This record gives sequence, structure tokens and C-alpha cells, in this order.
Amino acid sequence: MANSLTLSDSQSQLWNDVVQSISQSLSPADLLLLPLVALGSAYVINRGSVFPKSDPYRYKFFERPQQSSGAGVQSQSRSRNIADAVSQSNADLVVFWGSQSGTAEGFAQRLARESHQRFKLKPIMADLSDYDAESLARLPASTLVIFIVSTYGEGDPSDNAQDFVSWMNSTAKSSLEHVRFAAFGCGNSNYLYFNKTVDEVTTAMSKFGATQILPTGKGNEATRTTEEDFMDWKEKLFSTLASDLGLSEQENGYEPLVDVVEQVSTPSDQLHLGRPFQKAASKTPLGGLGIIPVPVISNKILTQYVTQDRACVEVTVDLSAHAQVKYKTGDHIAVWPENPMEEVNRLIRILKIESTRDTAIKITQKSDYDDVKVPSLTTAEALFRFYLEICSPVPRETVSALALMSPSAKVKEALNSISKDRDTYATFLENYHLTLSRLLEYAVSLDPTISWDSLPLCFVIDALPTMQPRLYSIASSRVTSPRAVALAVSVKPSTLLGNPDAMIPGLASTYLSTQGPSGNSPTDAPKLYVQIRKSTFKLPVNSTIPLVMVAAGTGIAPFRAFLHERARLSSVGKQVGPMILFFGCQNQADYLYEEELDELRLGQLTGKLEVVTAFSRAGGKKTYVQDMVHSRRSDVTRMLGDDDAAFYICGAATMAKAVGNVLTEGTMEVRGWSETEALNWRAIRKKENRWFEDVWS
Repeated sequence: MANSLTLSDSQSQLWNDVVQSISQSLSPADLLLLPLVALGSAYVINRGSVFPKSDPYRYKFFERPQQSSGAGVQSQSRSRNIADAVSQSNADLVVFWGSQSGTAEGFAQRLARESHQRFKLKPIMADLSDYDAESLARLPASTLVIFIVSTYGEGDPSDNAQDFVSWMNSTAKSSLEHVRFAAFGCGNSNYLYFNKTVDEVTTAMSKFGATQILPTGKGNEATRTTEEDFMDWKEKLFSTLASDLGLSEQENGYEPLVDVVEQVSTPSDQLHLGRPFQKAASKTPLGGLGIIPVPVISNKILTQYVTQDRACVEVTVDLSAHAQVKYKTGDHIAVWPENPMEEVNRLIRILKIESTRDTAIKITQKSDYDDVKVPSLTTAEALFRFYLEICSPVPRETVSALALMSPSAKVKEALNSISKDRDTYATFLENYHLTLSRLLEYAVSLDPTISWDSLPLCFVIDALPTMQPRLYSIASSRVTSPRAVALAVSVKPSTLLGNPDAMIPGLASTYLSTQGPSGNSPTDAPKLYVQIRKSTFKLPVNSTIPLVMVAAGTGIAPFRAFLHERARLSSVGKQVGPMILFFGCQNQADYLYEEELDELRLGQLTGKLEVVTAFSRAGGKKTYVQDMVHSRRSDVTRMLGDDDAAFYICGAATMAKAVGNVLTEGTMEVRGWSETEALNWRAIRKKENRWFEDVWS
């Protein structure tokens, strides 16, 4: 879409003529007087200041525009003072959340619900980006504050927690001596800075004088125990509320968070039937670009293994219909998947709602401490297909809640038995792929006389997490492919430890692998809902800076984009620095983009690019990418230290941790440093934008 403020050639010439005419008509005295008049005018307009004063409502310009663009966001005006929200709601408890993938937000919602059910507390759910951090000081002493925050990457806070953490790490001075708080963090111990965000929050709160009522809880995704870690910490919190704060615990029964009512007369064009839904608008930074539907113009197999039920595909989407949406090399693309119809039908069948699957329903929030997490107007089928994670494993807490609603004593006893403690349930999950529909089927297998037709739909909505987008590193360069965005997708089913024959397909990867052009024109292509997400994983502005890149599997995606960009720069006469790419995979057949890399290495990047491969399943001794980095540690250390090279790593967190350890040890060996000195050097490189990591668990 052309910029409406752009002047045409005739308009530009007219403007030049006007300026020239005015300048010719002014005398030298006029020219001296004109700046003084301008300064005086600015002083009056800006109310006693030459420069404009800060607009306290400037943030309004940055609020998300999804409501007007039909992205399914419910908007409402809110004060940014958390004390105002507490006063208006007469709340006893504020649950702040900072979430990247939705896990921490889900925990916050559960905690708010249970604190109300078990202690009759009045909670408020608070997105950290919705409130000014300094307003914490205005909270009444009777209000308990809970933080549930995630850490991703190398110690980074979630997008919606960045401003809050920055404020806490600043030189701000606030007195929070009257505030009592507790905190839980979601993290991964494979990263160097495990649960750094929650540590920063608790350290700052203590620095400002707040009182922490129990030790910080930490979930660890590296051991796949985040859910159980949260449940353990939550029970300790509730025990503290009862014993130390003198709160009385009520009988714990199921109370629905939402009402579900059929709306037979609702027109279909008012229903949400696929477009991603986001909760009430907040200032959560999402890269500034909205969710858009884009056609899939290419879907090609990069490598496939018939005997192993896995493959790697490259999916390319077209941004041409959205001229306002642009990406930069190194950015991410978020993709909203769909649940497979097999699982949708399974859940509809076990709930016995086949006859009403397409009937319009209205979902409203019963509590006033949070917004509804799914669209208000939709259908059961759309709800299960687009808006709830029906393929995700059921947490132990849901099994316990389902036991309370069991239609038979036999089933209730069985469900309580498998959910009695974390170890028993973990053993059970080693043998069963337990989605909600499969859990209900399992219960029927124990007692075929029961039926789940009386299980309310509100329970399903409360029990299941909302559908979250999956992030992929963009495998194309904006310079060489500005409108066609490519992503490399690994399609690899997982298995159960106790039942390796049970194949569990990945939700987003399986969905993406089936999307492709279905006709002769772009309008025939299937549409994906995507959003460009900004990333700090960027090439240096100076193209002569050397690069050291480490990748495993589909982690090669952003480096393919980097190399294409530097190849283009080289082809137009720009100087580019030397580059070395370490790439690890299982065997030669796993070598993604091998032909492209060879063409670049022998063509436009001749003498500038070296590719070092590591094959872990090629026969003989297993060689991993960290082994090859170790074998070249002298060269890598020299490039990073003496040549000021930029270092990049992309892939699984376990690989990234191993490579980081190798480089730390290599630096200690080559430079004679202590471990502390080597780690400080890494931190400085990261601060100076010379060390980048894009890793996942």
C-alpha cells in the first residue's frame, strides 16, 4: 500500500517553487528575525518549553489495533495504576504474569481461580505490560502480590515483562515495605541463566523492602516437570496462606469460570470460526505487526525418512497481499496451527455433542478478575479445532478435578489413584498418551456403563489451555526474498518411554507439512494465520565483520538467510567478512540445504565461507556439532577475540549449552583465563551485540 503522504513529482516541483519564491521575497533582516519568531512560537505552544513535553497518553498510539482489523480482540480502557484496579475490584490478591508461550499465563489463571475457590480471596489477573511498575508502591498493605513469570532464551524476560524488569533493574527508588509477595518462574536449566527473570523480580522486590512469604518456585522444562513444579509450589503457597496468614480454607469443589449458552439465531458471520483470538487488548509488544492470513505457495520436502516416520519440509508463504507487513533477516514467524479433525471428532464423540457441534454458542466469563480466554461467539467444533489445545497432555490437576465429576465410584477411585502424586502420574504417562479425550475414553474403558454426556462444556474450556502460536526462524532473506517467507519444519513424531510403538505427531509440524498449493492460482492455496515477530538475531550492519555460526537440524534456517544476504552483497561489489558454519545432523541425508551451501561456498562466497559438518549417526564414533567446535576452538577463539567476529548459535537448548561450555573451556585454555573471566567475557560479547542465541527446549 503506497504511503498517502508521498508527494508526486508535480507536487514536489510546486513545493520547491513556493519555497524559492518565499526565500526571494525575504530581506536579510527578515531571515535573521525568522528563527527568533520560531523559537518564541515553540515556547508558547509547548507551554514554557522550547521542546515538546512528554505526552502522558503517548502509549495510546502503541496499543494494538486488532479490534479495528477484526483480529478478535476485545478492547477496554484501563488505568495503568494497579492500585486503582485493586480499589475498583475490592481485590485481596494480584497475580502478575509475564508469559511468552502461554504457560505462565495459564498458571496465573489457575492460581487466581483456586485462591478464590479455596480461600474466597478476590483476585485480579494482571498482565505485567498493562500496569506501571511504580504503582506497586500504592497498593494497600492488605493486598498479596504474586508473580508468575517466564524466562526464555539466554535469560530474557517475556515480551510483556520487559518494561517491568527494566524498571526493576534501573535506579528507581520505591518503598515496598508494606508489600507481601510470592513468585514462581518458568524456565529451562539447559540455558545458562536458568529462571533469571523470576530471580530478578524477587531480588528487586526485596531490594525495595517487600517481604517474600515463601521461597521462590522454579519450573524446569529441561526435565519436563514444569507442571508438577508449579503444583508443588502452589500447595506450599496455599499452606502458607492457611498457617502463616490465618486464612481459612473452604471445601474445594468445581466452580466454572465461564457460562456457555446456545445461540441458535446468531448469524454465522458473527462467529469466530478460525481467525486467531487474543484476549482483551494490552500493551504486550508483538513486533508491531498484526496477525494476517497468507497463502502457502510452496511446500517441498528437504529430506524424508520412510522407515522413521519423520521428514523435514520447507514451507513458503506469500506476503504480497499485505504490503504493510515486512520482515527483516533473522526475524521469526509465528504460525497458528489447527488441531487435526481426528482429535476434534474424538472429543466431540466422547462428549456426545455430535448433533450440536455446529450450533452457535456464547461464552461469557463468570469471574471479574480475568477476561474470557476464547472467543465469545463460536461453535464447539471451532472451539476444539482452532482455540483450545486439545492435543496437549492433561495435567495431573485436571485428572483430580475430573474425578470429582466422575459418574461412577469406580472411575473416581481410579482417577484419584493415578493422580495421587507426581511420581505415580509420571509413570502412568510413560505408557499413555493422555489428551482430554483419551482420558475420558480411558475412564469409559474402566466402566463401560458410564457416559460423559453430562460433562459441561465449561469444564472442557476451563481445563484446556488456549491454542498458542508456534515460532519458527525465518529461513529466507529479506534482501533476496522480500515477499516470500520460508520456514524449515522438522516433522518428527515423539514416542512414549514405556510404549515406544505409540507415535505422537507434533501438532504444528504435522499441520504445516500438509499445507501446500492446491490449485493454479494463489487464491487456491490454503491460508495460514501468521505474524512476523521481531528478533535480535541479526547480522552486523558492517558486512566485513566475520561470522561464526553453529546450528543443528532446522537451526540452520536463519543461517541460510544470513548467507543468502551476504552472497547478494558480495555480488554487487560489497566486501564481506570470513564466515564459518558448524552444522550438526544425524547423517548425510539430514544435511539440509547441502546443494545451496555448496553453490554459495564455491560461487558468490568463494574464499569467504567454510562449512564444517558433524554427523552423529553416520556409523562409527558419534560426532556432534560441539565436538567439531572443540576441534576448532583455537580458530574460533581467535576469530571471536582478535577479529571481533559475531557468534551465533541456533538449535536445541541442550546443544547450545554444550557448545557454550566448549567455548568457555576453549577460551580458558587459549587465553589462560579463569572460568569467571571466561563467563564475564561471554556476557560482555552479548552486551556488545557480538553473541547471539536462538534456541529452544
